Amino acid sequence: MVKSRTKFPQEGDFVVGKVADIQNQYVYVDLEDYKGLPYEKCARGMIHVSEISSRWIKNIRNFVRIGQRIVLRVVRVDESKGHVDLSLRRVNSAQKKVRIKEWKYATKFEMLLTFLAEEKNISLDEAYEMIGFPVLELFKDNYQETIETLKESGKETLESLNNIPEDIQEEFLKIVDENVEISTVTIKGKIKLIFTADNGIDLIKDILLEAKKVIENPRATRKLHISYIAAPFYRIEVISKDYLDAENILSDALEIVEEKVNQNNGTYEFIRD
Repeated sequence: MVKSRTKFPQEGDFVVGKVADIQNQYVYVDLEDYKGLPYEKCARGMIHVSEISSRWIKNIRNFVRIGQRIVLRVVRVDESKGHVDLSLRRVNSAQKKVRIKEWKYATKFEMLLTFLAEEKNISLDEAYEMIGFPVLELFKDNYQETIETLKESGKETLESLNNIPEDIQEEFLKIVDENVEISTVTIKGKIKLIFTADNGIDLIKDILLEAKKVIENPRATRKLHISYIAAPFYRIEVISKDYLDAENILSDALEIVEEKVNQNNGTYEFIRD
């Protein structure tokens, strides 16, 4: 369950629901991320058989099963009655993939807050109010960005918020550091640089330092490292959370190297590992 600040989803939202009951014409789904009406354990939605699939349905159980978590689109909401009409057939594979990824990050965020609540002997609701919701609001409820930024620059992020007790900040950042790992990709290669001029070593040093400036603020998940192997070879390594971004960083760095080498009558070659 991921705590929401609203009792019900909004029309058009994509939600993750847990199949609770299957009838001949309907499927009932628990929307555990929403509180629902005061007397409900959580909000509950309904999928009519016509919203299960665009194909003819002989048996609903061929499409869903009890306990299954599925991505659904909200068709209608009547908050006064607690009615939420849902659709399975109006969700394509790309939308499903995106929503599941978001939901997994949201679940991870709640797990971090649960650890905080246990360590500080407070309720999960209090953890959300004290630090969870303020941080999420800063990132417009983007759970992935929230978690990754807390991991990379959490201290600076929390300092930008007011009224969060220092001991809560420190404990939460400790929990994030211990429990969050960010996947990265690495691109490696060798740069071959040769200059015949007397100041060749200085030229190489200046060129490589200039290339490293491609990343102005390096961090654990986005950095460019250049090191000496043996003349005339230098190791270049790019790390990023995104492969395309890593390729762009490498391309920009090599463009600077090539341009500077040509300006100073040297020779250059890049060899990808």
